[in-house]
Formats: sequence, C-alpha cells, structure tokens
Amino acid sequence: MLVDGGTVLLVRGLGNKVDARSSRWREHRKKVRAEIVDAAFRAIDRCGPGVSLQEIAAEAGTAKPKIYRHFHDKADLFGAIGKRLREMLVAAIFPTIDFAADPTREVVRRTVAEYVALVEQHPNVLRLILAGRFPEPSESSTRALNEGREITMAIAQMINNELRDMQLQPAALELAAAATFGSAASATDWWLGPDPDCPRRMPAAEFVTHLTTIMLGTINGTADVLGIDLDPDLPIGRAVPRRDAAD
Repeated sequence: MLVDGGTVLLVRGLGNKVDARSSRWREHRKKVRAEIVDAAFRAIDRCGPGVSLQEIAAEAGTAKPKIYRHFHDKADLFGAIGKRLREMLVAAIFPTIDFAADPTREVVRRTVAEYVALVEQHPNVLRLILAGRFPEPSESSTRALNEGREITMAIAQMINNELRDMQLQPAALELAAAATFGSAASATDWWLGPDPDCPRRMPAAEFVTHLTTIMLGTINGTADVLGIDLDPDLPIGRAVPRRDAAD
C-alpha cells in the first residue's frame, strides 16, 4: 500500500522530533557527567584518595543512584576522572611548546613544569590514579593510567614527525614514551609521599629540574641507541644521524 504525501511528512516530522529529543538528552547527559567529574575532583582534593562514592555524590549535591544513571559503574566514573586529567594536561602542555623552534631541553622542561603544576593543583587526584587506589583496581586504574600514557605517546609521535626523514623505529619511540611515563609516575608518587598529610620531599622547582634531567636522559639514551646525534640545546628537528651510523 502506498503512503500518501501527508503521512510521509508526518512521519518525517515525528522522526525529527525524536532526533531533537535524543540530541538534547545526549547534551544533558554530557553536561551532568562533566558536573559529576568536577565534583569528584573537589571531593578527592578535600577527602583524599580514599574518597567514597557517597562523598562524591554529596559534593555534587545529588544521591548515589543519580551517579549510576550517568556512569555505568565506579570504573566508568574513575575512568572519566583520568580522561579529565589527560585533557587538562593536553590543554596546559601543547600550547606552550613548539617542536620546530624550541630547544629539546626547553620542550621537556616546559612539559614537566606544566605537569608538576597540575600535580600541585590536584595532588590527591594524582595520588589516587598513580597509586592505583581504585574501587576496582584492575579495570579502573588501567583505564585512568592509559589516559596519561596517551600523552607521552602523542609526544613520541610528534618527535617522530620531526625526524621522519630518518625513518626511526616506531617501537623504540614507543618504548621511550612508556619508560618516560613510568619514570614520571614513580617519581611523582615518591615526591607526594604515601599520605595526603606528607610534606613534599623537595621544593617543586627542584623536582621539575630533577624530573627534566631524567626525561632528557631517556631521550638522549634512545637517540644514542638509534644512532642519532641530538643536541638538547637545539630543536629536535636539528638532530642528525651519527656519521658512523650513517656509513
């Protein structure tokens, strides 16, 4: 049976209304999820890495069941916290560095300085993530830590882009990125200490200097293994193959 034109228009109109409602619901859900993550940051900052879901709900001005309406489970919420940290780091780090123009040492120093500034802003959130103090450690901690690893992998890819003519081994750069992330995580855990009341084990500026040296050590060591002469006081793109490696 053929459907007349009026019916077709009616069906299309109903479809558009449904699509509009779905779009509004998605935006509302996205907004509420963001507000709950904001509240989680505040609750963790205040209560420490042992914060309960009830304390997060109270900070959000809602009840626990509402949180479960917007997050599948605790792992989903803590994964969103890790994602937010990654977004904050990306927003802080990448606008401040220029791989094409800045010396490698300065790129690393600025990256570390922005990272340490974020740690100082939310030390208990970093404690929770780096120490794996999650409700379901195997899933939640892995998801949150992977958000941080993505940043070091992105930096490794940017380095590879600057040195693309050398056709470097991707696995070597990924290994260096993983080692860099692991070093930064362990160093941060040490610097913060095991408890929220612990004093910092050295001033922030000194910690930035030491961590910058450690990161540069990983970069210089990887360059040496790959047969690259890299002057940290020049942009990464100025690195050249070692003469003996090129022969």
